[in-house]
Amino acid sequence: MNKNIMTALAVAIVVVLGVSFRHQIKTFLFGGSQDNAQESPIPSFSFSPLPSVSETPFASVSPQITPVSFQLPAYHGRPTEELRPVPDEVRLFSESDKQDIYRSLQNFGKTVKEKPNFLNGWIQLGLLKKTIGDFEGARDAWEYASLISPKNSVSFANLGELYWRYLHVYPQAEINFKVSIKNSPSDPGTYVSLSDLYFYSLKEKSNLADDILLQGIVANPQSMDLTKALARLYEKSGQYAQAIEWWQKVLANDPKNSDLAATIEGLKKKLPGQ
Repeated sequence: MNKNIMTALAVAIVVVLGVSFRHQIKTFLFGGSQDNAQESPIPSFSFSPLPSVSETPFASVSPQITPVSFQLPAYHGRPTEELRPVPDEVRLFSESDKQDIYRSLQNFGKTVKEKPNFLNGWIQLGLLKKTIGDFEGARDAWEYASLISPKNSVSFANLGELYWRYLHVYPQAEINFKVSIKNSPSDPGTYVSLSDLYFYSLKEKSNLADDILLQGIVANPQSMDLTKALARLYEKSGQYAQAIEWWQKVLANDPKNSDLAATIEGLKKKLPGQ
């Protein structure tokens, strides 16, 4: 990989860390602590840049070229090197930062045109386009990444977040989250996102919100993130007995957590007959 591409990759990763988000930081965005806070409903986004952490929707992947055992389909999305910044999305960046982002975007856009089987190039291109508010461009890049690498999980998870939070096409968000989970059942974050999609947005399927978390716990029995998410879900739903059951599992893993112990005692007072 030449020096320009390496530089672009480094800048892209920095950008992702500054403007994307994932589940460890979701509680920062929506309020509360990670241990036992109530999550807020999905807000009405104004499309301003959001922070990120490493395990995140809108995640990047290690540089790789997808092995090609078939003729790659043609890319019919928005031009890969196109710059379509939305003023509200880039207003928090300095002029220098914006120029770095634009250069990186165009470098990745050029690279994927030359090497269309470069999976990470499409992932990073989508991240950069999403960063500047070009959600259609991000969608097209990640859709193509999913097409050329149908067994990867990152592009599908990113599309799930994009369709849910930004494009508000909830059925497409559900489909992409499900594919991501199928391709990578060991990623707790995607189960949480799909559960939240059901709970907050796909109201007709809200009864599936706990089912998907339970499925995730079966696949990842040591994940406290999923256990906490299920406890919070039951608490938000007013199912206090179930919430207590799952918070007690969290407490057993962190027995010195006095705040959590107090939360459990408070929930016990809400039980019928108390």
